[in-house]
Amino acid sequence: MIIEVRDFPSKLDGSLSGYLKALSRAREMAREELLVKNRIVIEPMAHQIAVAKKVIYEMGTRAILADEVGLGKTIEAGLILKEKILRNEVERALILTPASLVEQWRLELDEKLGLKFKAAGRGYDFSDCFIISSIHLAKREPYREKIMEKEWDMLIVDEAHHARNPGTMNYRLIRSINSKFLLLLTATPVSNSLKELYYLADLVSPGIFGTYREFEERYFQDRKGREVKNPEELQMKIEKIMVRNRRRDVFVDFTDRVVRTHMAEMSSQEEELYSLILEFLRSEENKLRVISYAKAATSSPRAVAKMAWNSLERENNIRSRNYLLQIYRAAMDSEFKKLELLGKISENVESGVIFTTYLQTQREIHEYLSSLGFSVHLFHGGMSRDEKNEIIKKFREEGGFLVATDSGGEGLNLQFANTMINFDLPWNPMRVEQRIGRIHRIGQVRDVYVINLAYRDTIEEHVLNILDKKINLFKSVVGEVDAILGSLERNFESIIADIIMRATSHEDIKHGFEELGEEMSRLRSKYEASERINDALFSQFQLNVVYGGA
Repeated sequence: MIIEVRDFPSKLDGSLSGYLKALSRAREMAREELLVKNRIVIEPMAHQIAVAKKVIYEMGTRAILADEVGLGKTIEAGLILKEKILRNEVERALILTPASLVEQWRLELDEKLGLKFKAAGRGYDFSDCFIISSIHLAKREPYREKIMEKEWDMLIVDEAHHARNPGTMNYRLIRSINSKFLLLLTATPVSNSLKELYYLADLVSPGIFGTYREFEERYFQDRKGREVKNPEELQMKIEKIMVRNRRRDVFVDFTDRVVRTHMAEMSSQEEELYSLILEFLRSEENKLRVISYAKAATSSPRAVAKMAWNSLERENNIRSRNYLLQIYRAAMDSEFKKLELLGKISENVESGVIFTTYLQTQREIHEYLSSLGFSVHLFHGGMSRDEKNEIIKKFREEGGFLVATDSGGEGLNLQFANTMINFDLPWNPMRVEQRIGRIHRIGQVRDVYVINLAYRDTIEEHVLNILDKKINLFKSVVGEVDAILGSLERNFESIIADIIMRATSHEDIKHGFEELGEEMSRLRSKYEASERINDALFSQFQLNVVYGGA
C-alpha cells in the first residue's frame, strides 16, 4: 500500500517512535471506510468524508464542527449521524437549530442523506426517535421536560455559538440533555473572547481545559482573552475536539452569480385586488392564512382565486365569507401584468428554470409561454420519480423552460442550466437559496444568472429589498444567510406576517419593513465582525482535516 505524505498527521514528535506511530495511523486511516458512502444519493466532498472519519474514529463522536461558512457542516453532521445509525449505534437523535433553519435541516437530511426527521412544533410530545426542534421551543416547558426525560444517542446543535454563554438558557439546556454523542456546529465559536471557546469545549469534553480559572491563567495573553498565550499547547487541546476547514484550503471554487431584478407595475385591477387582500388580512388572527394570501397576492390572480374559493367552503364567519367572495370575484376578473413581463424577459433567455410557489401560477406560466412558442416543461411534487426523470431528460435535450414548484424542486440537480427566474419570491430566505442551489452548485462551469420578478410597491418588493440589499443573499456564500438568520428566535415568515397584521395602512407596512431591514443589516454586520475575529484567532492553529482522496 502506498501512503502519501498528505495522509500523515500534521504533527510529529521528531522521534523514531513518533514516525512509526504516524505511519501506523496513516495506514489505519487508509483502511477506514464509512458505510454511509454507498447509502446516500449525493457525492460528499473529500473534506466532508475526512471530517466524518476524524470525528468518529478519533474524537469519540463528540466534537465542534467549525468549518468556515459554505463548506457543508450540515452534510458533515448528517454523514456522521447516518454512519452511526447504520452501525446500530444511534436509535434516537435530536437536532436543535434556530427556528428559521428547522425546515431546511429536515429537507437536507431527507433529500441528500435519506434520513426522515420529524419537525417539532407547538403541542408536540417528543415521542419520535428522530426529531428536529428549534432551540427556542426546546427550552420552554413542557417541551424541555419531555426532552430531559429521554436518553438520546446523539444530540446535534446548529449555530451553537448561541449556546457559548453558560448563563443562558440555551447553554443550560444543552448541558442538561443526556446524550452519548454530541456535535456542535458553528462557523464562529468565538465572538469576543477565548472564554466562549472554553464553555463550548466543556460541553463536548467536560474538564478538557480544567477549571475556567486555570484556562484563563494558562492561555489568556491579555485580560479580555483575545490574544493567545501558549498557542502550541492550546493547539494540542483544541485539535482533540474541533475541526475547522477553511474555504481557501478546500478550494471550493464556485462560478459567479449575476443578479437581475425586474419590477412589474400592477394594473388598476391588480391594485384593487391587492388592497382588498390586505384589508382582509389586517383583522385576521390566523397567521398561516396571512402568509398564504399575502404571498399569493403577488404570485398570480388565479392562485388567489383558487385559494379564496377553497377557503369559502370551510369558512363560517360572515365577515370573512364576504371578503373571500369579493376577493374571488376580483381575482377572476384581474389582469396579470407580471406574466407579460416574463414574456418580455424570455425573449432574451435561451433556456432556464422558472420557480413559483403555486400550482395555479405554474399552469398559467406554462400556457402563456407555450402560446409564445417556447418549449415548456412542468415539474411539480405530484409527479412520480420516473415522470420527473423523464421531464429533466427532455429539458436537458430540448432546452426551453422548466417551470417548477418549490415542492417539486426538492432534490433537483440542474447544474447543466445556468439561468433561474424567481417568478414569485418565497419569504423564507433559505428557500430562495435552495432554489438558486439547484443550478449554482459544484459541477456548474458557467456563471449563473438569477432573475427576480416582483410587483412594485408591494410586500414582495420589500422582502426582495431586504434579501438583496440588507443581507446580500443573492451574492452570499452558501450558508452565510443561515448564520445571519440564526440569531432570530422566530422564523422570517412569522415576522413578516406580524408586520402585516399590525399595519393599518401601506405606510405602516413600509415602516415595519424598514425596521426589519435595519435589524437585518445589524445582524449581518455582527456576523461579519465575528467572522473576522474567528479568522484571526484560529489561523494560529492547524485544525483542518488532512485528507487525500477520501
